[in-house]
Amino acid sequence: MAKDDPVSCARYGRDKDLLDKPGWKRLKKIASRKKKFDRMINQSKVAPSRNVPLYKFGVELPRNIHALEALDKKNGNMKWDEACTTEISCLDRYKTFLDKGKNTPTPEGFKRIRLHWVFDVKQDLRHRARLVALGNLTEVPKDSTYSGVVSLRSLRMCILIAELNDLKVQAADISSAYLEAYTKEKVCFTAGPEFKELQGHTIIIIKALYGLRTSGARWHEKLADSLFDLGFKPCKSDPDVWMKNCGSYYEYVCVYVDDLAVMMKDPDKFFVDLKKQGGYGLKGEGEIKIILEEISFEILMEP
Repeated sequence: MAKDDPVSCARYGRDKDLLDKPGWKRLKKIASRKKKFDRMINQSKVAPSRNVPLYKFGVELPRNIHALEALDKKNGNMKWDEACTTEISCLDRYKTFLDKGKNTPTPEGFKRIRLHWVFDVKQDLRHRARLVALGNLTEVPKDSTYSGVVSLRSLRMCILIAELNDLKVQAADISSAYLEAYTKEKVCFTAGPEFKELQGHTIIIIKALYGLRTSGARWHEKLADSLFDLGFKPCKSDPDVWMKNCGSYYEYVCVYVDDLAVMMKDPDKFFVDLKKQGGYGLKGEGEIKIILEEISFEILMEP
């Protein structure tokens, strides 16, 4: 805490007379000059202005859906509008919503929530927009709500085993993974202008939309069922490493939410079988070159 916010910690230590105690002494220098310290405290309280533009890779991001049209006009293109249209089309393709009609009251047992847009720019400067549910408006469930991820240690071990058994190592990404699963939450919302002719309609969310509390868990269950059907079983030491006994060797699938790393004799056949079994849309199939794990980057070099 002292490393992330030394000013607040120094202020607390000064007020509680803790600056001479072990662990607090490093903050004593910050609080020693009262005038400068008071100024630092006041500066730390200043919240960032909502009117300050946001940028990523040199591209300005819309603050909200209402600022989108003006930003496209300023840039002389329709990239953000096209990004929103692409997202709505994707949600329609996956049959994410169920329309209950205009001015319909909240169905019995359902919770009415809101949606909001999240805008992003990828490294290749593609404009992305995602419609996300405000899951914080619903009650916290008692069961687990997360989708597991393979540990970097387990992934390294699987790659080593693949090398020893002459297995191919490839990866793939499952497109719009959460929308493959159905949600168990009873939530609905009032459609906004982005839904065009459906604006004002009461819409029930039936798929595991991004932002809902349990969407990660629902996707994890969906993928687990598919891997079970293909003959894989979770490893006891890491449940996000799936194993299949092939006689003289094992094949492996390492799962990181919607990213797969597979160690097999014929990965292409597995990807085809997975598409047929679950109807998933896969992209980026091929050899692993870079592993991203939080802020760590590891490049797998050829021996």
